[in-house]
Amino acid sequence: MVSRLTVPEAIRQLFDIDVATQSQLLKTKADSLVRNKLIKIETEQKTHRQAKYLAPGQMTVLFNALLLNAVFHDPKDVKRIFEDKSYRQECAKAVRVMFGESNSLMGIALSNLLAVEFADSLAGDFDLYTTKLPNPFSVLPQLALGKNQSLLHALLAQSAALEPADNILLAYLQGEIDKAAEMATLMDTDNEAVTQLKLHIERTLREAAEFGDLLEQFRKM
Repeated sequence: MVSRLTVPEAIRQLFDIDVATQSQLLKTKADSLVRNKLIKIETEQKTHRQAKYLAPGQMTVLFNALLLNAVFHDPKDVKRIFEDKSYRQECAKAVRVMFGESNSLMGIALSNLLAVEFADSLAGDFDLYTTKLPNPFSVLPQLALGKNQSLLHALLAQSAALEPADNILLAYLQGEIDKAAEMATLMDTDNEAVTQLKLHIERTLREAAEFGDLLEQFRKM
């Protein structure tokens, strides 16, 4: 009989992290991924409680989801990367900008071979449900972050001198989409990766506006 694991037990096996003592934030993130149904669990009725276990085949999904969550801190975005191929491609292009080969902070953030493999895998026909992404982190970023923010936001916020593309990225990661879009409009560049980031921000802004219009229609009903 195959031993079943709870989500905290699975995290300990995958990353050698005890969420109870080392990172409550990581457990909270994992719980969010369970609630939005990206991570599947099974329940078993015990004498006085319901026990919850990771469903078969979900170890790799959990691993990849938590790696992506280090970059994209919103669990909804992580789920969408799994399910929406076009959105995943846009995010992959943004990752290439964030971790591109340059002297800016974005270039320094992930400068090792596994970081390149991580970005390439996200951009390709990589099966996120069955194959583990290359892990470029010696320590999972959520372990060190005390607030609900991504690795990139933390790194960029520590930089005293940001290049123009970094400023756009920082505004985007802070949720200041209007500001990021305005700066992107004013920035003239031949860098294809930065151009793709500008398109990604413009699409995000457009989708937010469309959602706002939809809410307004409901309020008038």
